[in-house]
Amino acid sequence: MIISMLLVVIGASACIDEETEGTAEGAESGEGSQDLVVGVGTDVSSWYLDMFAAGDARFVWAQVYETLVRLDSDLNVIPGLSESWESPDGGKTWIFHLRENVTFHDGTPFNADSVVFSYSNQSYVRQAVLRPVQSVEALDDHTVQFVLAKPMPLPFYLTHIAWPVMGPGCLDAEGNFVKPVGTGPFKFESQAEDQEIVLTKNEAYWGEKPLLDKVTFKVIPEAATRVIAFETGEVDMIIKVPEYDVERLEAEEGIRIHRKLTTFTDFLQFNCDKSPFDDTSVRQSVAYAIDTETLVNEVLEGIGEPAGGRPYSPVMMYSDPELETYSPDLDKAKALLEEAGWIDSDGDGIAEKDGEPLHVTLIVSKGVWASRHNPMAQVVQGALREVGMDVEIRVLDDGAISKLESAGDFDMILRSGYFVWGPYPRHFFVHHSGGPYSHYNNETYDRLVDEADMTLDPQEQEELYHSLQAFVIEEVPAFYLVHEEKVVATGPAVNGYVISSEDPWLNLSGVYLERT
Repeated sequence: MIISMLLVVIGASACIDEETEGTAEGAESGEGSQDLVVGVGTDVSSWYLDMFAAGDARFVWAQVYETLVRLDSDLNVIPGLSESWESPDGGKTWIFHLRENVTFHDGTPFNADSVVFSYSNQSYVRQAVLRPVQSVEALDDHTVQFVLAKPMPLPFYLTHIAWPVMGPGCLDAEGNFVKPVGTGPFKFESQAEDQEIVLTKNEAYWGEKPLLDKVTFKVIPEAATRVIAFETGEVDMIIKVPEYDVERLEAEEGIRIHRKLTTFTDFLQFNCDKSPFDDTSVRQSVAYAIDTETLVNEVLEGIGEPAGGRPYSPVMMYSDPELETYSPDLDKAKALLEEAGWIDSDGDGIAEKDGEPLHVTLIVSKGVWASRHNPMAQVVQGALREVGMDVEIRVLDDGAISKLESAGDFDMILRSGYFVWGPYPRHFFVHHSGGPYSHYNNETYDRLVDEADMTLDPQEQEELYHSLQAFVIEEVPAFYLVHEEKVVATGPAVNGYVISSEDPWLNLSGVYLERT
């Protein structure tokens, strides 16, 4: 496994060098400002390791902070701040060999102590994701050892930009956060809340030097407003372009639309702890009622890929290409409801059981996915009405959703992503009974998830994850709708941008501007 990783690393590094050589030459011939303006949907509400970088904050973090392990644009594992790593005991102990001659933005050296600081007990990742980590120890200035309570493929977990390496200089003498200090290609300059974040070039960057001098992230919450800002030249680039604007923008001169299938998949999460979705037949009925091809072709303008219940995007590691997915079958959907005791006895189009109508709620967030999730929810509502299910759509902010979810006071939630960074199939923990977002309890499922996450053998992993995908298709703890296609638009001045399958990353390496 280690030899395979090293071969991938060498090959990926060579490809990156070839891709960026031409763009550097182009930048030298360009004239004018190298100040890029990017339109994003949310501000950065937190810069410190004790909080998750939510929303579009991760695109900004990716310029300032870096991780021990990186991924290339096709999700291949490559070195980050760690040049190499190995496990001497099958995954319970991991040793990372750090890059030398790397400095933080405040001039202090990047070393093993900074890694220990970044993965301390107070870090978000240790509290929420890497609970099995028992200790993080500096063996010398450039060697760090992680000891875990159980075997885990730790390098995959350390690729997410939301848990990077931070410089201890981000805190003052009293331990209070002062400012972000990372090793990335750009340094934090200023922030105006809910307006903009300004970053400047890190002249001392250890890797390929940025061609841009400054990057300004303009916070524009409404998707339609971001598109207008882009078309009028207020911003040079926008992330998460609404699907309904893609065809029109592609036709405009000078605009480039970059599309790539990502690791994210939109899904309906069921509350399997209460009626009606505590019954597998009812969940299967939903799966047969919804035509995911219609969602992609008619709602999302052909952008994305129909999931048909498939839990993993095709770009994910161990996504099973032979998995048998759902095709719409309204007769089958109705029969499954009747099998569960839900019958339209009075002819009003809504099934009843024990005198109660089949009325359920579908919760949709007001957040960054709203522009796609709102019309998707309406299609789901219409499809389920056809089989006798009355669906009420509730559009709420994330705080309200969290409260309802914690109390178990919901039926379905329309979601995207959740533990799908990089190639590794961490998402299955969403339905694990021990997970914070789980509303499903099945001992067989839990055992398969635990076994898959504790083996490092690729063949065994593949077999277990294929079994899990088949299990999800059969038991439907959630119904997966659409594999997301990431869409980024760049204006006439932007050159050298390469889109990545890794959703939280915005790689600006090799990007330069030629303004006319």
